Amino acid sequence: MKVKTVGKQWAFAFRLIILLLVLGGAIWLLQSISWVIGLLLVSILIVYIFNPMLLYLKGRFKLNHGLATAIVFLTFILFCAFTIGLLIPVIYFEAIELADNFPHYLARFQDYVSWLSQQIIIFEVEEEVRSYLMGLTDNIHQGVEYLAEASLSLIGGAVDFFLILFLVFYLLYDFQAIRDQLVELVPKKRRALAKELIEVVDLNLGTFIRGSLIRCFIVGVITGVTLLIIGMPHALLLGLVAGIFNFILYIGPYIAAIPAVLLSFSPMTPSPILVILVYIIIQVIDGMFLAPVVLGRIIRLKPITIIVAILAGGSLAGLLGMVLAVPVAGMIRGVIEIIKRNPAYQ
Repeated sequence: MKVKTVGKQWAFAFRLIILLLVLGGAIWLLQSISWVIGLLLVSILIVYIFNPMLLYLKGRFKLNHGLATAIVFLTFILFCAFTIGLLIPVIYFEAIELADNFPHYLARFQDYVSWLSQQIIIFEVEEEVRSYLMGLTDNIHQGVEYLAEASLSLIGGAVDFFLILFLVFYLLYDFQAIRDQLVELVPKKRRALAKELIEVVDLNLGTFIRGSLIRCFIVGVITGVTLLIIGMPHALLLGLVAGIFNFILYIGPYIAAIPAVLLSFSPMTPSPILVILVYIIIQVIDGMFLAPVVLGRIIRLKPITIIVAILAGGSLAGLLGMVLAVPVAGMIRGVIEIIKRNPAYQ
């Protein structure tokens, strides 16, 4: 009896070791091909954006699949060319102007930091806080140097862009076939469940990405125009930053507001209070009207769930993880709802 017990313990330990080795190997493999996975994820997101257009062309105009795919892909190429041609001159001239005026902005900000440090000394606040504030301008210099180094990655980004174009074309062409093959891999008794799970992915990923694009475009335009009206320099660039970071629910808008608030300390800009008020009003509009309308069921996630998901996604996969965190959380919620509806759960 004791020999059998020892044998079971050794068998369990052996299976546990094999499982850990397999998990470790899987993690190592995912880390090794993380670049490829990132390109594939971005390509899938783009396909989810344009796939409804492909289905519309095939259904409305009775086009064959190859021709419809070519039209949609050409539309995507033209959209990229238009966006790049429109944004690059704006970003270039705004960035040049910002670089020219940066010493002035930095000097003004240093004056504010010095004044604030003197007030802190008066109130006898801890030395660590004073030293942090005094070194804040040095941190800004380091941030600028980091941005200069990051600009060297543009060449690698161009290579990634062309690889994504390649992946997008073939994913668009085979998207429905891949989905059908995934369903066929499931036993017949479970295929209805597999289709339901795919619908959950479509709802959360497709709806979120398309809805977020609409939200970000509207928020970016409103922010840029409003800042331009109140006399804020670099309004178009700040509007672009607001639109991009608005992809990250709850957290992104605050990140986008930081450069505008820092610039507003210059005497050539509106009051910081006015700038902060503009961003608050725009986010209220987004939260009360835009997000519920364009995101629909996705936004039903509780705020604490969204924030935790974004933080976890950011720590795991950076900016892409923060963007995908909300639809992934929505998928998990959808899967849980399916499980609850299953008779076995009752």
